[in-house]
Order: sequence, then structure tokens, then C-alpha cells
Amino acid sequence: MNCKKDIDELLAKYFVRETLTGEEQKEVDEWISSHREEFEKMKMLVDAPLQDTSSIEFDVKGAWQKIDPELKEGGWTKFSRRRVNMLVSLAASVLVVLGIGLYYWQYFTSEDEVTRYANNGTKMQEIMLPDSSEIILYPSTKLTYQQAPRGRQVTLEGKAFFRVKKMHGLPFGVKTEKLQVEVLGTSFLVDEGKENGGSVFVKTGKVKVSSADKEVIIEKNEKAELHNGQLETGIIENPSSFFKAFHSVMNFENTPMEKVVKEIEKNTGILIELEEGIENNLVTTRIEGENGQDIVTELAFLCGCKYETLEDGKHYRLYSAK
Repeated sequence: MNCKKDIDELLAKYFVRETLTGEEQKEVDEWISSHREEFEKMKMLVDAPLQDTSSIEFDVKGAWQKIDPELKEGGWTKFSRRRVNMLVSLAASVLVVLGIGLYYWQYFTSEDEVTRYANNGTKMQEIMLPDSSEIILYPSTKLTYQQAPRGRQVTLEGKAFFRVKKMHGLPFGVKTEKLQVEVLGTSFLVDEGKENGGSVFVKTGKVKVSSADKEVIIEKNEKAELHNGQLETGIIENPSSFFKAFHSVMNFENTPMEKVVKEIEKNTGILIELEEGIENNLVTTRIEGENGQDIVTELAFLCGCKYETLEDGKHYRLYSAK
């Protein structure tokens, strides 16, 4: 912990129940363990119900009349070290709680400007949102985007393909007239579907789809569709052909292998681990499509490495041929 400001910010996040990283949670747990009494005081203050203070009266003049004689007589010396420490501790607790309140207010009320997009043409249009998520808008599609501390929200009218940029602790939601989609980082197609109520098709990752009365979670190559008001799930037949229009084309020129595999994971969901010493190998190539076997074979050839399959189509490892 570098300074008290750090733990105050982490405690604020803790008390408003914002997701903490593993390292942040560890720091909070360690602080709580060594400051149990102070933590309990804070918790009591945070959990205390809010009251209407308009009816509370406080006699300021009378209070000063009581304390003023002691101050004139050097009354400060009468305060024991324990009492001073208690006052300082209480003041610190109040400041932290005030900080938590301010953080809570900012967290739940701060909103950024709405960004609007529309594809009024006859061809698909590719756009990039302010958070660097990539969207392909179908013709006659409208989309609004809003980002706030509590999350990213898209409202969709029409049909669009999403490659969502991962942002830790900041969920991404897509809302249509009848469906709500929630995701942290993946690629998927959403069709508002005026006729059947809407559909969601997942290319990589995992999403949660909600209708008026049902909630489902679907993963890579799965779909969720509304039929007669009922949300149903299924498997995408021939996903390679279905998502053909959204296949990634990645060009690399003298790019470190570590950056190459990160870009591949971002665009395809395919994870490639690197043995130590391979990450700095420079790669120049063009990768098209999302066949994991083809991709890892190409990279192994370029770096003179070998590879092993940890999960077919999803997870590989490159290691030295020596």
C-alpha cells in the first residue's frame, strides 16, 4: 500500500460493492485484519439507516459556553492521549465515510454524453465506439452508446455485430425492444428481429440474454432466439459459414510474438501460451480466418517452434523446438 489515499479508495469501492481485482481484495482483507476495530466502526456508519436531520436541534451557543472556560484555563492539556486518539480516529472514520458517500454518488449518478450512430446506406458499416469496441452496423440500423462508471450501455434498433473491448469491472450491455444482452468481452451478433422478437448469436466468449420472463447464458457457437414470446437456445449450424462476414484479418509486420497472440485472442478468442523466451520473436504475416489449428501452425513455422493442443480450436501452447 503506497499511501492512505489508496486504501481509502479501495474501501470506498468495497463498501459500494464494486468488483475488486484479486490484488485489491487482498489489500483490503489485510487492512481489515489489522484494523478490525476501525473497520467495524466504518461498517456501522455505512450500514446505519439515513435519518431526516431537519428536526435535529443543536445549541451551538450553549456548547461553546461549556467548553470555553476549559480552553481559557489551558483545558487542552486535560485531554488524555487516549481521548485525543479516539477523536482523531473518529474524525478519520467520518472522512472515509464521507469519501465513500461521494464515491457512491459519483459511481451511480455520473453519466457521459450519449453517442449516436446510424447506417442509412445499403451496405454494412463498421464503426468504433469510444471504448474501442468494434461494431458492424447492418443497413437501416440505429445505435446509441453511453458510458458511465457503472457500465457501458448500447441501445440497438436493427441488426449489428459486436466485438466488445474488455474493460475490467465495466460490463457492456445491449438493449433492444424485447431483449437485454450483458457481456464483459466477446463477439456476437444481435438481430432485433421485428418479426420474431430478436436473436443473439455468439461468435466468441459468453453472454447473458434476458427477455421479459427468462434469462439464459450462451457461449461460443450458440444462439438465443425469441419465438412466440419464448426465449429458446440452440446451436449455430456451420458457425464458420454463419460468421464468414465477420472473420478477422490480422496483418503483422515485425511484431513481437507476445503482441501477436494477444491480438489473436482479442479477435478470435483463441488462447496461445508462449514458453519463456519466445515472446520477443518478431513476426511478419497475414492471418485470415479463425481456424485455431491453422493459426498455431503458421506461428510455429514462423518462429521455428513446436506447439501442443491444450483444447482443440481454443487453447494452444508454443514452445522451443530445441
